[in-house]
Amino acid sequence: MERVDASRTAITGKFLVGSVPCLIQFSFENEYSWYREKIVSYKVTVTPPSLSTLKAGRRRRAKACLKAVAEDAKSANKRYTSATEQKVSIEKELEALYQQIESKKKALAVVKKEETWLKDRVAVREAQTKALVQRLEVGWPDETDGDHENGQR
Repeated sequence: MERVDASRTAITGKFLVGSVPCLIQFSFENEYSWYREKIVSYKVTVTPPSLSTLKAGRRRRAKACLKAVAEDAKSANKRYTSATEQKVSIEKELEALYQQIESKKKALAVVKKEETWLKDRVAVREAQTKALVQRLEVGWPDETDGDHENGQR
């Protein structure tokens, strides 16, 4: 922003807008004139770019996009390779874990079967121990009281 003296001749100017659409604002002030109002007239001419400028701009944007796409494809390919390797590794680990689980299930079934058999065996041995202790303390039915104490039958 700057003060211009347009009282003698019109002020003209030209500028080039980049290759993208934009907003252009013109602002006029009258702060230097306290006593009189001024009439401001203006003319804005928008000249569209030439066909060759459009084509050149389009090609520049396409080249920039191609570079960005190529870089992203390279990055995505690296990540894809890494993800694929990680997936294969995890699948192998899972397979090993599944095999380990199956092995543990079989071992558990064997242990449960042995536990049941041993529980019954312990119960039989407890009953046998109780019966034998009772026989040793009380004796057998065909023994007489006197023979029991002497260890005779």
